Amino acid sequence: MRRAGVYLWHSVVCLATLALVLAAFWAVSFARSVYQVRDAERLLSELRSVPVGAAGFARVQQLANNFGAVKHCSNDSCRYNFENGFGYTDTGVMVMLRRTEWDYFRLRPWKITAVIQTANGEVTDIELLAVVGHGRGRLYNQGFLLGNMWAWSAVSVVVNSGRFDSRVSLAKRTNRESGTGTGNQIEPGADGILVQKPAFDTPGGGQILDVYLSPATLDNRAVGFNVNPRCATAVLPCMELCQLAPSAWHWYSQYQKSNGWWVEEVSGLCPSLTGDKSPFR
Repeated sequence: MRRAGVYLWHSVVCLATLALVLAAFWAVSFARSVYQVRDAERLLSELRSVPVGAAGFARVQQLANNFGAVKHCSNDSCRYNFENGFGYTDTGVMVMLRRTEWDYFRLRPWKITAVIQTANGEVTDIELLAVVGHGRGRLYNQGFLLGNMWAWSAVSVVVNSGRFDSRVSLAKRTNRESGTGTGNQIEPGADGILVQKPAFDTPGGGQILDVYLSPATLDNRAVGFNVNPRCATAVLPCMELCQLAPSAWHWYSQYQKSNGWWVEEVSGLCPSLTGDKSPFR
């Protein structure tokens, strides 16, 4: 009887120790994720106003110093890599975040990366990728021991004249060949913006928006760079693209409807964008 009491006491101590370790891991991880989210918000705000061309070159140098970007140069061309995120790679202690149950404790893997390229003293290309995981809803299950896989919401943004023109030309040709439209459809590339929703082939599944912006104006930047990194630490996860990238989703939705194509509406989840300038209203 006495030995059973000792075993019981040891079990209680072990469970309490485990609970303390998990609580400490959560507290440190959550604080770190929140800090990184705030830093990502500052980066997104800055990127919205970086012009392409010679006017943006000095600004990029300053941003690289402020945010600790990794710089790679070859002759007169340079590439600046900016990265923020938490738990996206499952190495070291972050392997604990493989479990999607952490979603209920506001701890989700995410990353926001930006790449700015310059050549001969001019900004030539700006790219952004934002990815946030969520561990609720319909998930791919790997079995009892491994549990569910994280599902992902993502938005990719490209500010480059050549790639924008190429994508717009392809979209226009596809529209002509399909012969669909209402007669009042929005042309691809209107206001220097093109938003598409391709298949997102990634482990765990998910959704992605591809945003292509013309560098000819800064007025279109809000559509691509209005990204909500707080999805990573919110009480409820962002399971819809309109929550992660509200402006991009709004433009995509209106473009689809103007062409008479179906688009999924998620009532109550998408934020209102009545204050945004849009040619679709």
